[in-house]
Amino acid sequence: MSVARAGSARPVEARGAAGIIAAVVIAVVGGVLVVHSTQVALTMTLLLLLLAARFQSRTAGLSLMWSYWLLAPFLRRVLDNSIGPVSPDPLSLLPFLATALLAAIELRHTHLDKRARTILTLGMVGFLIGAPLGLVADPTAAGFAVFAYGTGLSAFIIGWGDGQLRDGTGTLQKLVFYVLPVLALYGLAQYFFSLTSWDAHWVATTTLNSLGSPQEGHIRIFSTLNAPYTFAAVLGVGLLLGLAQQRRVGFRSLITAILVVALALTFMRSVWLGTVVGLIVFAAAARGRAAGRIVVIVGVCLFALIVVGNSNPTTKAFTERVTSLGSVEKDRSAQERLSTTDELFPVALRQPLGEGSGQAGLASELTGGNKSSSTLLNVDNGYLSLMFQDGPFGFLLVVIALVLSTGAAIRAVGMATEEERQSRAAVLATIIMLLVALAAGDILFGIPGVILWYLCGTAVAWASKSALRTSTQPSRVR
Repeated sequence: MSVARAGSARPVEARGAAGIIAAVVIAVVGGVLVVHSTQVALTMTLLLLLLAARFQSRTAGLSLMWSYWLLAPFLRRVLDNSIGPVSPDPLSLLPFLATALLAAIELRHTHLDKRARTILTLGMVGFLIGAPLGLVADPTAAGFAVFAYGTGLSAFIIGWGDGQLRDGTGTLQKLVFYVLPVLALYGLAQYFFSLTSWDAHWVATTTLNSLGSPQEGHIRIFSTLNAPYTFAAVLGVGLLLGLAQQRRVGFRSLITAILVVALALTFMRSVWLGTVVGLIVFAAAARGRAAGRIVVIVGVCLFALIVVGNSNPTTKAFTERVTSLGSVEKDRSAQERLSTTDELFPVALRQPLGEGSGQAGLASELTGGNKSSSTLLNVDNGYLSLMFQDGPFGFLLVVIALVLSTGAAIRAVGMATEEERQSRAAVLATIIMLLVALAAGDILFGIPGVILWYLCGTAVAWASKSALRTSTQPSRVR
């Protein structure tokens, strides 16, 4: 007995000694990095915290990863305003690195089936096709583009792991249900009150041209994120995933109202449209009382819009943005988007391997890629941006991966039990919403892309589990 006890104590002591050594190393390295750069030191510390949390608890690790995506831009703004900006800012890479690390860990502990491996391969090859030409044109822009899009795709592995568990998308759903309303309130404060010094500094120094609000004297809210479109996409995700949450009606209605108002004040019509399409998809897929609730919610929103649409400048600006959806010829932004499409689409078709990764969209703007044409930097169409960079062939491979994932989400709903139907319908609705929004912005880059591929992985895992469950059910013999 004494020998057994001594043997069992050794691993505990070894772990304690290793922990002390690791803490000393981290403290020394952190001290050196702080002298060099606060941003670098903070990035390394938060990555180490993520790894420690993940090895302690999978849920804790995933919660930190999602938190980094939501809060890292805010942290960057605070530091830029207080101690000055650095370029490139390592904190901008924090959420990307966190996602890649967790995906690598997840890959070691899970087994992807044939369909999941096929989707990953299609997406990976599609994103890499434009890499050679991109590296020749601008290595920095190309490297960042491949890393950013690849990181988003790696979230498919994390989603697959969640889909294999009983709670499915529990981590993401809980985060958007409890954290997103707080971020929405912060966004409302940006609109109705004076901007904080760090937000005002960001508005004054950023090159983004989408911050101006239709209502004079206000901004399109972006909360802790770095752009209104990104924040709008996340709000749409929160609204749709929240439909499957089992909470008290009053509490859920309050949260929904906060998210709806915040989404309205982003003034991002493509996300509004995508969210409405998602609501219709959810109503059709969830059936039963859930569909009735959606009809009531949409009816109340329409009634409120008609009643208060012109009662004050803000609601009037919102109403005008909604009604302009049906008047393309009078819509300046829509006309510019169509003009860009007419200009770049023929060019993209003529290049089988594309112009190169990082030669269009956000990657080019953030890394200082090809600045010869502002049109290339402001491609308000994620599909067109992808085709321009990776050519028709790469574009087709990525789209096939997304179509296969969407098909799996539909099958997962069709094979769901009564208890599973609402959550699976919410995931399907969210995927559809993001695919609609992709037509007006490059959401494959950043947190919307991570969420999209994560939900695709979850849906594919659900379909696989349901198919296995159906095949193993004993047949009835009369």
